[in-house]
Amino acid sequence: MWVMLIPALLLGVLQGVTEFLPISSSGHLVLAQGMIPGFSQPGVLFDVALHIGTLVAVCIYFWKDLWDMALSLFSSEQAKAQASRRLLWLLFVGSVPTVIMGLLFREQFEAMFHDVYGAGIWFIITGILLFITDRVVRQGRELAQMGVIDALVIGTAQGLSIIPALSRSGATIAAGVFLGLERGFLVRYSFLLSIPAVAGAFVLQLVTHWHEALQSFHLLSYGVGTLAAAVAGYWSISLLLHMTRSRRLSVFAYYCWIVGGLALFLAANP
Repeated sequence: MWVMLIPALLLGVLQGVTEFLPISSSGHLVLAQGMIPGFSQPGVLFDVALHIGTLVAVCIYFWKDLWDMALSLFSSEQAKAQASRRLLWLLFVGSVPTVIMGLLFREQFEAMFHDVYGAGIWFIITGILLFITDRVVRQGRELAQMGVIDALVIGTAQGLSIIPALSRSGATIAAGVFLGLERGFLVRYSFLLSIPAVAGAFVLQLVTHWHEALQSFHLLSYGVGTLAAAVAGYWSISLLLHMTRSRRLSVFAYYCWIVGGLALFLAANP
């Protein structure tokens, strides 16, 4: 039993940290598969369980925004309700490119999960994006100044992050900073935008792999992994919010370059 719980715990922490920090959870999974002999998750549904953990983390962290958006659908035309409805609309618009790209190119993106060399390249690209983002100086626009085009651009960046080692949070935050959005609001929008994306990935994996999942389900290891992903994810959201506001994303850029270099080395020396 303990043999199964330790990998579940470690993978849960890895998923929780890398899902929200701009260092790519999918890229780390590719490296884990390439570096650890005989690496495998404890069942197909385990990846789905980890996504549930990270989904819970972001919902808990931003529960007030979610609650306000839900109430705004039934509230009068107050300023707060209008702002929440506007945010809900922009989240819907931003989710459209992600859905389209995920449905049209899912097979192509999934094929890239076995390409360690490609992961190394995209880690380096993610690092470049983060390094440049720290050095962009623009007047920050808040929710009231954000438009449909902004949401579509950020949603497209999120859709592209299906590519292993291209960080979702890194790509969306970089896109928003280049558009001139205020960094604190941008991180909030980016994480709220991840909710339908992660939920959609969860449903898609559950629907496409439920037969295999029933054959490999292990309640305790799945529970440990999910809880670890939720706790680590909550911590990483708080850390990224702080580091984005203080313009310290370059720390993650250096990390991505190191990991990218390691991936290229592994690809060249199988």
